[in-house]
Order: sequence, then structure tokens, then C-alpha cells
Amino acid sequence: MQENKLAHYVPMAWALLLVVWCALLCFVPDPRPLGAPDWAVDGIRSVLKVSETASRVLATIALRTSGLSLIGVILSLSLTRIPMKTAAPIVLSLTPILAVLCQWINYGYFPIFLQIQLGVASAIVGALVGLALRRSWISIGSLVILLAGAYLWGTNTRISDDLANDARTTGEYLLANADVVPGGDAGFAKLLELAFSFAEDNSHGSDAIHPNKAAILALGVILGEDRVAKVAQRPIQLSRIPEIDAMRNRITLRGRNDLVRHFWVSAALAILSDENRSMTVGIGKEMMDANGGSGFSFVDLTADRAGTLLAVAATKNQSNARSMQTRISQGIDIGDFFPSIDGLPEGLTSDEFQSDYGGLGGKETRRLSQEIERRIAACKALQTID
Repeated sequence: MQENKLAHYVPMAWALLLVVWCALLCFVPDPRPLGAPDWAVDGIRSVLKVSETASRVLATIALRTSGLSLIGVILSLSLTRIPMKTAAPIVLSLTPILAVLCQWINYGYFPIFLQIQLGVASAIVGALVGLALRRSWISIGSLVILLAGAYLWGTNTRISDDLANDARTTGEYLLANADVVPGGDAGFAKLLELAFSFAEDNSHGSDAIHPNKAAILALGVILGEDRVAKVAQRPIQLSRIPEIDAMRNRITLRGRNDLVRHFWVSAALAILSDENRSMTVGIGKEMMDANGGSGFSFVDLTADRAGTLLAVAATKNQSNARSMQTRISQGIDIGDFFPSIDGLPEGLTSDEFQSDYGGLGGKETRRLSQEIERRIAACKALQTID
């Protein structure tokens, strides 16, 4: 009798766990290359003999795959009271839908084709594994713990106490010097100079990456969005918001305030997540703008890309970090950090973007993307030292 009751409640427990896990996938940021566990990166690098960058990407893909595949595993287990011939088609058809739905909610836009491929493939593999392991409870428990643990390990965007404190200190330093910061593009250059000179002073002749990250996060909050602090899971001082707004509203990039925000939000997201994630958020924002917002903008994407590459160039390794500090201390030319935007289309509706440019994968979109990359390649400060 006791065993029958247990057998009745176990599938319900798995179903509840499925709801919890899907909620996590919807609202917890994707695992990111810069935050991939060192053991995973080192393991892949030693086995496959690939670069550190490639190892981080592969480790991140493995973590993302583990999170999505666990949907199939848990769904399979929640249907253990249903015969295999009935459960299998339900699991194999429903799992990919749940995976794509979780991606959709998490990203804030419908996933692009490559993201859908990853989600569907991972979910189906998980479903097949779950169906195969329905009778082995030890194997099931071990698999769920392993995949869930690996995924959660790679998803935390909460920055360390040291980085949070240093970013806050940098931000307070910038606000304290607001009276020497002019408006317009000159203000953009001045704040960049102040932030990185402060970072250089706090490098102590050794670690330049950490203070550079703090500088970028501080600028991401002050010149980008207050929500950058929320992504970092650190509260912003409400009393400082009027000061921040006053500073943010008078700074421009190529004469435009909106490009400042795109630039620094993308730079901060690259620190909190990764380069690809930062660009994906930017593309997703432009797709939403094309559907009723300000319109799809290749100009905004240029700012997103430039901000992302600044973060990469300033934090990739110690040589790049120190080089960025030295370059900024010698004087700033906006053209070294952000290219010309002349001739780049913007304000495109969804229909215009699809018909005139072929959408994200269209020939004209690819041509313009290559043009943006060509212009950015000429920005000396955005290049890394390999």
C-alpha cells in the first residue's frame, strides 16, 4: 500500500520539478563564456587541443545544452505512469515546444534559427535519454543532479562583492567629478578618461582587468541603464538616480544620446554575460523596435557592437587591459572607439526590413553587417592584442 502511494506521488513531484525548472530557464540568464567554470574550460582544452576562447564557447554550449535537455528528462519522468508507446510521442513533441518557449521568454524575442536548432536538438536528446532511463532511478537521479548543477553553475550573473564595491566606488568618483564633465561627445570622452584613469590608479601595477571591469560596469549604469545593476543582482542607490539621470541625459555619441546608451549597456552586458549574448540582446531589441517601436536600426547595432568590443578589448587579458588604460590616458579620439554612422539605415519597419533587406539572414543585411564590421575594424581602440 505504501509503495503504491509513493508510486502515485513520484510523477507529480517530477511534474512540479518540471514547472520549477522551466521557470528557471525562462528567467535565469544563459550560461556565458566568460563565466564558464575553469574545470570545464580546461577539460575541453586538454582533450580537444583547442584555444581558450574556443574552449569557453564549447563549455558554454555544453552548459546551455544541459539546461535545455533536462526539460526532456524531467518531462519523461513525469509521465512514468503512462505506457511507453503513449508517453514517447507526447514527450518527443512537447519537449521541443517547451524548450523554444523558455528561450523566447528568456531572450525577450523569438529565438533566431541557430538558437532554435540548439533548443530543439538539446530537448530531443534529453527526451530520449529520459525515456531510456525511466526504469533506473539511480541513473535518473544522478543525471538530473549533474545537469541541473552544471547549468546553475554557469548561469550566475551576480558579480562578486569586490567587483560590486569597486564598480560602486568608480561610479561615485565619476558623479563627484560631474562638474568637470562637459556635455555632448566631449562628455563621453571625458567620462571614459576619468573612469579608466581611476582604474589605472587602482591596478596596483598588477591586475588591470578587475578595475577595468569596474569602470565599464559603472559607466554601464551611469550612461546606459539603471537595469544594468539589476542584471548584476546589485541594488542601485535610489538617492543617486537624479544625479545619474542628469549626467546621462547630457552626454552624446556622434551627437546622439541614444547611441551612448546602446554603447554602454552592451559593454556592461559583455562583462556580465558574454560577447555573443550582448549582441543577441541588441539584435533582439532592434527586432522589437521594428515591430512598433522606433524601427530597426543598423546605427544602433553599430553602437551595440562597438560597446561589446570595447569591453572585450579592455578585459580579454592583462596585456589588453593595461593597453586600454595607456591608450585612454594618452588622449581620446572618438573615432578610435566608435566609427562613422553615415549612410547606415535606421527607422525600418518590420515589413521594410523584411522586403528591402531580407530580414536577419538577407543578402543586404549581410552586406551592411560586413560594412559595420569594416568600419569598426578601423577603430584602433577596439582591437585586441592576441
